[in-house]
Amino acid sequence: MLSHLFFRAVYLVALCSLLPLGGSLRAQDVIPTPTSRPFSPGLALGDTLYISGHLGVHPSSNTQVSQDVSREAYDVLASVEKTLKAAGMTMDDLVYVEVYCTDLSLYDIFNRAYSQSFLTKPYPARDFIGVKDLLFGAHFEVMGIAVRHAAEKKKQRISVAY
Repeated sequence: MLSHLFFRAVYLVALCSLLPLGGSLRAQDVIPTPTSRPFSPGLALGDTLYISGHLGVHPSSNTQVSQDVSREAYDVLASVEKTLKAAGMTMDDLVYVEVYCTDLSLYDIFNRAYSQSFLTKPYPARDFIGVKDLLFGAHFEVMGIAVRHAAEKKKQRISVAY
């Protein structure tokens, strides 16, 4: 839990460090929210897109798109892809993904959908974190960081022997 909080703090510090001193974000840097929620699905700073947590739910009704957990995995990834597309990016531009899951036995189900969401390898760096529950009864929440044209730059997968 502490390591998760540490990474969140680093994420926020990195985000804030990219803001111009005394400046503000331009309207085109913010991906529009489909509802009146007080956050942006994504925030672009230069060539970097910070993607808020996405659920496999209808944005207007907060109801699950599907009761099938496998379908929910595809739906949540489609929601992330929609935000990337709004910023002129693709799933292959993701460099870091954080997945929250209410049941770690769903790991393989999520991985099946996840692996089919990318056209190129290596896959982004990723955390898969077990949580007690998520909003609106969702099983998965996905957030991430994308860099424009990362697919062209991701050449080397780092392998570490433990």
